[in-house]
Amino acid sequence: MTVQPATFRFDPQKTGLELARDWLAQRLVGGFLDRLRVIPDTCEDGLFTATCTLDPGHANFVGLVHGGVLSALVDISGGGAVMTCLQRGETLLTTDLNIRFLAAVPIDTPTLQATGHVTHRSGRRMVASVLVTTPKGEAVAEGSVGVSVRRPG
Repeated sequence: MTVQPATFRFDPQKTGLELARDWLAQRLVGGFLDRLRVIPDTCEDGLFTATCTLDPGHANFVGLVHGGVLSALVDISGGGAVMTCLQRGETLLTTDLNIRFLAAVPIDTPTLQATGHVTHRSGRRMVASVLVTTPKGEAVAEGSVGVSVRRPG
């Protein structure tokens, strides 16, 4: 699988929700997200969902989805949820990531969906909670992402 460089670009004239909607419209944005095979599903103020299509490259040595994949999904969907709350010109930076693995995921699971929602806003700090589920609705991981909002200038 050849992965193209990231094609999605930050536009300081847009709000975070506008940027998230652009990402949703573009779907495949290159870089790490394409390598991971993550595509956004929905976005609204404080909420973001994304789906990861699994393949053998997501496996660990025992035939389960690698924990790093689940961690990345928590970071992507939690950061996406925070992104929807940003004002024009603001950017974000993950400052901490917590994850709890709830169930092993066999590699023949077709997809995982991660849903992030903002649970705390205080100045330049936001926190998003994330739940990762299988197509059958089984929760396989939950986590949170702490984010620092970076203002322009």
